[in-house]
Amino acid sequence: MTASAHDRSTALDLSREEAWVVHAAVLDAIERESDDDDASEERTLLRALETGDDFDHEQLRLLRRIVSTYLDDAPSRDGRPGRAALRDIELALA
Repeated sequence: MTASAHDRSTALDLSREEAWVVHAAVLDAIERESDDDDASEERTLLRALETGDDFDHEQLRLLRRIVSTYLDDAPSRDGRPGRAALRDIELALA
């Protein structure tokens, strides 16, 4: 179970399928944001996902927004694991 990140950074306990959806969501956000700015926060999230680093509270809030936005238009195969990942992110933020 994912621990809360209120006072410290935390890792997300995602299944492989959930991690792929979160990764796809962050890549999608980078593509959308790179048209407007440098997407540095999103790139930091991507590095953390790929290296297994922990996330601080602000990063988790951004990740929640990114995954939520992605799920609005995601392929149907990403729906279930994306919602599960979003629940894990919410638990980490609680």
